[in-house]
Amino acid sequence: AISRLEDVYSSPDDVDLYVGGLLEHHSPDALVGPTFLSIIADQFSRLKKGDRFFYSHKGEPHSFTPEQLHELKKATMARIICDNSDKIQLKVQSPNAFLMSNQSGNDPLSCNHPSIRRITLKFWKE
Repeated sequence: AISRLEDVYSSPDDVDLYVGGLLEHHSPDALVGPTFLSIIADQFSRLKKGDRFFYSHKGEPHSFTPEQLHELKKATMARIICDNSDKIQLKVQSPNAFLMSNQSGNDPLSCNHPSIRRITLKFWKE
């Protein structure tokens, strides 16, 4: 990769951010290297802090109560899939829906298993 970069760029200072970022070794437990990791984290922080409707902001007329926030934090993609997939024949789901089901500790469980937590909507009743 370095010889190809030397063919295209006359100096390391000329390497494009995107190209350099793609060539970095991935950070531990990440899909990108340290440069893109920093950029993504900074962008998420700015989006969250700049969005007055972000779900965890407090003190706004539309803010969730502490009880509602507690319930929302219990929600998982596994529970959403279980609750909204009536056509799943086996009614099983991996607890972490974003990981492969064959990964250690992520074996598919019954949708009724306590590891796939339910939320209660009673805190939204007026």
